Amino acid sequence: MGRVNRSWLLLTGSPERSLAVLSVRTPVRQPGQADAWAWQGNTGRLIGPGMRMRSRAPVGQADCEAQGPGATRPPQPEVAVMTVMSIARFERFFRAAAGLDVDKNDLKRYSDFVDAKLYDLLTVAQATAKADRRDIIRTSDLPITKGLQESIHHFRKIDQEVELKPILEQLATHPALDRTPDEETEAAYPDIIGGLSLALAQSFKILHPDLKNPQTQHWDEARAVFDLLL
Repeated sequence: MGRVNRSWLLLTGSPERSLAVLSVRTPVRQPGQADAWAWQGNTGRLIGPGMRMRSRAPVGQADCEAQGPGATRPPQPEVAVMTVMSIARFERFFRAAAGLDVDKNDLKRYSDFVDAKLYDLLTVAQATAKADRRDIIRTSDLPITKGLQESIHHFRKIDQEVELKPILEQLATHPALDRTPDEETEAAYPDIIGGLSLALAQSFKILHPDLKNPQTQHWDEARAVFDLLL
């Protein structure tokens, strides 16, 4: 199942300097509205923090089940869930993690990286669950290496000041899988993404010790390294 393509728009004039990852139909955020809302593109509904789906089931599946066996429905677009991110926290995290200066232009690269690596981990976890003849993916199925586990622990310490985790909770989505992650596994997503984010930031410095402002080339290089290992 292909990943959702996202379009990007900077909302100006806000004291919080928020970047909305949205479709052109997304409504303007009202004053005082919380960061944790999302737009469900195929239904036109605004999704609150407690309503957000962790995985994106194939559109039309529920309708076909409701109509009974043998019911079919023409293919529909994927459910496109867009999130709102705080640029200030994003910048602060990369400065704290590796002394890097990132900006709004790096957000899509970062989001694409998070999407891909979380899905890669879940793909391996799904294979483990299948081999054990389970319908549920457990946390222990995730291929968390020693290095990634240490990055997760380090992220938790940094996040006490940066407070990036609420934003990562909004990024923790993935295409539908053949096996369903249990609640404990889904609850671990933000920390896992945080550990990946920390490892990503530090990998920039390992590849280019004097780097301050990552460019497209640097993102491509770091992504290639992670693709070899995860």
